[in-house]
Amino acid sequence: MIEMETRAKDMKIRQQRGFSLIELMVSLAILSIVMGVIVEGINTTQARNAVETNKLDLTQETREFMDQIVNDIDQAGFPGINMFDPAALTSATDCTLDNNVACGLISVSSSAIQFEGDVDGNGVSEVYIQLNPAGGPCPCTIQRGTVLKSVGGLPPFYTQVDNVMNTAVFTAYNTDGSLWATTDPMKNIAAIGITLYVKSSQADPKTGQYPTVTMVATAKINNKQSL
Repeated sequence: MIEMETRAKDMKIRQQRGFSLIELMVSLAILSIVMGVIVEGINTTQARNAVETNKLDLTQETREFMDQIVNDIDQAGFPGINMFDPAALTSATDCTLDNNVACGLISVSSSAIQFEGDVDGNGVSEVYIQLNPAGGPCPCTIQRGTVLKSVGGLPPFYTQVDNVMNTAVFTAYNTDGSLWATTDPMKNIAAIGITLYVKSSQADPKTGQYPTVTMVATAKINNKQSL
């Protein structure tokens, strides 16, 4: 009887003893691994969200700049000489002699375009849209600046998109759809193709790759008057 009571007492003591040190260490190790996985997952998710947000901002910025370029080029050559009374002009044939007359396209290359037009309703401006540096190496910056024709000189550049990777941004097309060559008259240009290939400044934490945005647009030259 006494022996049975002793066994029962020993069993009760063993049941109340709890975890051993080894069991506790194993439990802590497993908990640390689980917590590490959770924290890493949270950090990765936050980093990817930041990348996606950056790409979304980059897409929006590039689209807005592209829309600005297209809208500007649509106004190239407006208002032209044919919209004025010849008697009110200094010259009925030379658009450069009147500040109220836009001469349209002035120069076009694969990395820069310059033209005159009333792009904001405040009078004829000289508009410069150019890649900097023009021939790379990239990443480069595409920038836009305007100055009133009556003021002249180089404009300040405010609107721009960074991390542009392509150096061939502009492509000019003739009225028949063929590619315009520098030996062709500038008045033959009917449209300007615009391509922007922009790379994000933040890499994807999972792939290590930098997200990119590519946008293509075509702007028509409504007023063919050009220098």
